[in-house]
Formats: sequence, C-alpha cells, structure tokens
Amino acid sequence: MALAVAAYSLSVRASQDVPSNRGESLPSCADQHRSLPGIVFTCLTTIFLCIWSSVHINVPEPVDTRGLNSFKRLKIWIKLFVRRNVVPVIIALVFPEWVLGMAVLQFTRATQLAKKIGMMRDLVLLSINDRFSLGATRRQGFFILMGGFHLFGGGQVQSVNKARTNIGYSNHPLELVGESHHAPPEKKRNGIEEEFGKPLHPLDEFDVCHCIDTGKLLLPTSAELDDKCKRDGLARFVVVLQTLWFLAQCALRKFRKLSITELEIITLGYILLTMLMNVAWWDKPYWVKFPVRVYETLPERTNEQKVLKKKMEKVNPFGLPIAYAIGIQGEYVDLRGMKRVPMFHSGYVGAGNYFSKSVGAQATIIGGMLFAAVHFLAWSSSVPPDRTQYLWRLGTILMIIVPPATVIALCYAALIDPCIGLLVGTLLIISLPLCYWIGRGMTILVTVKTLKSLPIGTYRGLEWFAFFPHI
Repeated sequence: MALAVAAYSLSVRASQDVPSNRGESLPSCADQHRSLPGIVFTCLTTIFLCIWSSVHINVPEPVDTRGLNSFKRLKIWIKLFVRRNVVPVIIALVFPEWVLGMAVLQFTRATQLAKKIGMMRDLVLLSINDRFSLGATRRQGFFILMGGFHLFGGGQVQSVNKARTNIGYSNHPLELVGESHHAPPEKKRNGIEEEFGKPLHPLDEFDVCHCIDTGKLLLPTSAELDDKCKRDGLARFVVVLQTLWFLAQCALRKFRKLSITELEIITLGYILLTMLMNVAWWDKPYWVKFPVRVYETLPERTNEQKVLKKKMEKVNPFGLPIAYAIGIQGEYVDLRGMKRVPMFHSGYVGAGNYFSKSVGAQATIIGGMLFAAVHFLAWSSSVPPDRTQYLWRLGTILMIIVPPATVIALCYAALIDPCIGLLVGTLLIISLPLCYWIGRGMTILVTVKTLKSLPIGTYRGLEWFAFFPHI
C-alpha cells in the first residue's frame, strides 16, 4: 500500500519534468508515447485486479440481520467487508508467496478429503446397473474445508428420510438436489420463513464425515455450489483481458529492446503468483457468503478433535504465527470452539503425514523463488550499471537465495540432531525471512527511486497497442 501511494505521488511530480525531455527525443506523434502517471496507474490497477480476482476466501460467520435497523445492518456489512475484502487483499499484496502456499495446501487437503469421503463404501448407494462408483469431488472437499457447513441450534429437526421423500436425489450418491440446508427445522417464521436458529460453530471435516457416514448429511451438488459462487463472468473477462494486454506489452517491449520500468517487473511477478493461485483454487467456490445450515446433534469429540482442543488451549502467542508461516495452523484450530473458519484455514493434517504438513511451506518457498526470478528481467536495465542497479541486483540475489538456503539449513540441522534441528529451525524461521524481506525492500526502494528519472526510452509507446482495450 505504501508502495502504491509513493509510486503515484512520485509519478505526478516527475510528470511535470517529462514533457520537456520527451519532446526532444520522442516522435512528434502524440499517440506514440506514454506518460509516467499512466504507467503507474496501469501497473497498480493490474496488480489490484489480479489479487482481487485470485483470492478465494473462506465462508464468513453467518449473521441473521432480520429485525435489525439500517444502521446495525450497515455496521455489520462494513465489518464483513473489511474482514472479507480488505484484509485478504492486503495480505495477498504484502505476502503473495505465502498466500500461494496456503492455496496449494488447501488444494492438497481438499483432494485428500474428497478421496477419504469417496472411500466410505457404505455411502455409495448405487443400483445394480451402475458399473462404477462415484465419490466426492475436490470442489466439495474445498466447500467442507472453507466452512461450508455450519451447525445451528434451535428448531425441530427433520429427518433425512423425510427430506428424501420431499426433495429427491440426484444420480450422485452423496448429493442432494434442491435444498440449501440439511435436516431443516419444521418451525416456520410467520408461516413464510423457516426459523433461523442460533449459529453455533462451523463443522470441521470430522463432523462432516460423521454426518455423512450416519446418513444425516448430503453434500451439495455441483449446480448448487455454482449457485453459491459470486464470480462474475464479465469481471473475470476484464481481468483476463487486462492481464493478457499487460503481458503482451511487456513481451513486445522487451523484444523491441525498449525500456521496462522496475514497477512493471514487480507487476509481472504479481501476475505470475496470482495465476498460480487461480490454478490451485480453480475448484474452490468463490466468495460464498452464507454456509449450509445443519441442525443435528453431534457426537462426542473424536480423538483428533480432543487433541486439537488441547493444542488450541495451550498454544502460545508466538507459536501460532510460526504455525501459520509454515502452514500447520490447522493443528491448532478447534472449530467447535469458534464462530467462523479462520482466514486461509486448510483443515487438520494428521500426525506422520509429512508431505501434507510441509506442502504449504514448500509452495511458499517455490513461490518466493519464482517471484524473485522475475526480477532478473531488470538485471541490465541501465548501461552502465549505477548504484540503484547494483542495489536491485543485491536485493534480487537475496530474494532468490534465502528460500533454498532455509531448506538446506533445516535438512542439515535435522540430520545432525533433532534437538539441534529444532533450535536451528526456530532461528532460521525468524532470521531468514527477514533477509528475504530486506532484499524485497531493496527492490521496492529502487522502484520508487527510479520513477523520478526514468530513461527516455521508457516513454516510447507501441503504436498499435493503444487500440487494444485496457486499463
């Protein structure tokens, strides 16, 4: 955010000195050059659109706004807007590598959960003519992990057998057609609306699997999940068109040996990471605002849920941020004691599943290296190199060396001794990310500083590119 404000303010100041220099060297045609405020605005807009369209957040806490006045509704809306829209975008803007790691971790957990539900053979109720079995999909696994099912209290429970006669089934043995809640209460509100009940807590994968196993819960169909998504096709088309235009412009400028600003290089890094986020979250329902209501009596906690409760009660304020950083925060979250699913929650990872525990950290490290690799495009932006160019190179080297150095140091320390590995690992988790951010801070400093005096070739435009629609 500071980079955006500083870049735009510097662009406005520097633009006052550009016309005199530009008129001496650039072609006389006014359509064949671009302005500094235009460059900054295009880069910042592209970054914002890519992040806004790629971040797939979890389901928020359900709130019954019936009976509230307009002021209280506005207050709740502002609170949800900040929590759902502003905070995730800021986190993705500051920590795009980590958000990519969480996206890959959620992808892995959703796939594992879908396979786990598919292996519950007693739920696969197929006719004799069916020659294959159908299980849960990754999309449904995402919906479970993101808090798609929420337990409500109050109201008389309607059995699933009664729901079967009233609603009907699809061909999928785990799907129910035509309803947005399961086992709804029979009580009505004013004879028109169902009784809302009191939201208790979201259902984790253990509770959902138990309800499915006992026949009390059926997963939504693909059509129902599509109906819950808030993705706008036109907005997505605008984002894709803007991204393709920006990529094509930078590629052609590089081919024609025209200057590219450091801000455009950073924008390319954000485009790369947000594209990978979209791949990992492709099957995740987008911006679901309200969960499926569940009115059931849950059994006693499982052994895993008891362990989660103890860990969440004993976790210290310093341990939880470290757990989030390395992607194991799911081992310290007991959803039965929470009102909503935490942001970027990825579910529980069982003991001994080292790949699932480390996949988030691995994806974060790879994302950091990819983001740093894009910065090499500005390795020789100024000839001969000046001080800012050396500072850019040093920051790029730090960003690309620190992530693999962390992995090598952790593996080496763990092979020597587990206690030493734990100590070294704690020190590295604190120190090496700091080095990475020092390198990234260098690149941001160079980006802001170079906006004051860009090379004259930076303002040379591509004649026919102005006719393509873009922002």
